[in-house]
Amino acid sequence: MRHIVILSVIALGAAVSAAQAAPATIEGSWKGSGIVSYRNGADNVQCRVRYARITAKSFAVSSQCATTSGHYELSGRVISVGGNRYTGWVQSAQSNQGGGRVQLVQQGNRLAVTVTSRRGSAKLTLSRG
Repeated sequence: MRHIVILSVIALGAAVSAAQAAPATIEGSWKGSGIVSYRNGADNVQCRVRYARITAKSFAVSSQCATTSGHYELSGRVISVGGNRYTGWVQSAQSNQGGGRVQLVQQGNRLAVTVTSRRGSAKLTLSRG
């Protein structure tokens, strides 16, 4: 009987360790802030972002962001390039705002986002929300 209890505890410990070791996903809702840099200056930005799984390695992106100069909606796609890194693109719903390349690095419940385009760049830190 004692061996059964010990084996059960070991099996439970292994299951918990495996669950903790499972890679985190970016899927879901995130929010945060950062800086958008233009040729002529910079603005603070606040964003709400949602990542929806398309395939095992790719996610659709939709976001709503606000700066002092306006509100922006972006959509696009990112793909896992290994480990905790993703790359892809986003496009603005406003035709005159264009789009850009996006790079993500996930560290637990934090997501570092960099967007680059011909018009400027943005750096944000997002958290689950």
